[in-house]
Amino acid sequence: MIGIVFIGDLKYCPYLAKYTNILDREKQEYEVLFWNREANSSRYADNYLSFNLKSKLNKSPIRKILDFMRYARWLNRKIKERAYDKIIVLSTLSGIIIFNLLTRKYKNKYIYDIRDYSYEHNKIFYWLEKKLIFNSYFTCISSEAFREFLPKNYNYKTVHNFNPKEISREYSFVKKEYGETLNLVWIGTVRYFEHQRQIIDKLKEDPRFNLIYHGSGPDLEKFKKYCESNNIKGVTFTGEYNNLEKPMLLKNADILNNSYKSNKDEKIKYAVSNKYYDGLIYKIPQLVETGTYKHKRVEAAKIGIGLDPNDKNFADKLYEYYFSIDEKQFNDSCNNNLNDILKEDEIYVQKILEFAYSSFN
Repeated sequence: MIGIVFIGDLKYCPYLAKYTNILDREKQEYEVLFWNREANSSRYADNYLSFNLKSKLNKSPIRKILDFMRYARWLNRKIKERAYDKIIVLSTLSGIIIFNLLTRKYKNKYIYDIRDYSYEHNKIFYWLEKKLIFNSYFTCISSEAFREFLPKNYNYKTVHNFNPKEISREYSFVKKEYGETLNLVWIGTVRYFEHQRQIIDKLKEDPRFNLIYHGSGPDLEKFKKYCESNNIKGVTFTGEYNNLEKPMLLKNADILNNSYKSNKDEKIKYAVSNKYYDGLIYKIPQLVETGTYKHKRVEAAKIGIGLDPNDKNFADKLYEYYFSIDEKQFNDSCNNNLNDILKEDEIYVQKILEFAYSSFN
């Protein structure tokens, strides 16, 4: 049986489905071990084992460390009890807290899935991570830019954050008439308040834009209170949604709000967000932050624009960008990028299948 390990609530781990869909289809037995940090009362299948300890993100560092230690003890004990044949490790930190088990008992018997910059600036952390990478069956990364901070001389596999079932030929970009109001749409976990506040402030009095936020998250109430206390109109919050509703929610999106924050944040600097794939699939031009790998990727592919909300001409540049888009070129660029992504995804899926069917002594 395969064990799948993750730190945190499953709603923040949509890429888990990438693995479970394949294992379900192949009728492979597995269990998912995760930390139910929000003490969510949702019911899961019997093969989902949760460590139920509420741990808020705004806890003090010391209390967070104590909570992590408790989860690490539980996780190590469960893995020993369940005696998995193989393990899939989702996130860098998940691997670090079971380092000894992985490198001693599961050498070359685990997949290491790296989704973010973590603490690679710390020499001890970097050494542990390097050991985990070189002892894995394979290690995958969700952004090519991760190669800049991860250990060199390793053949990382690329993993993309998208659902192939969402890809459809019916989606295409059709530009509005000049002068019409544009819907700038955010979809996903509502966060990065300070950065988004700047965007809201730049567009709040501008009749050329509507701002729409689909999703829940740690900053949602802060967003709402800010708009209410400042009597800001033209901003809509629709709350939590089911992923099946995504096509409907994005139907009237003119620009996808895929802008996070300053590239001084290492996690933002190197990452490719889920929204990047939403923009490609649903053929929606993207607004992204500046100075990041995502910015380079979006502008090189001609599928979006990077703008700094501190720019006094932010609104004008965003509006003019939209109406400068060549519809055919944009749709072709999205399709060409999707084709490349699908080819890389086939390689990644084959590696998972190879891992699932491998026999280890």
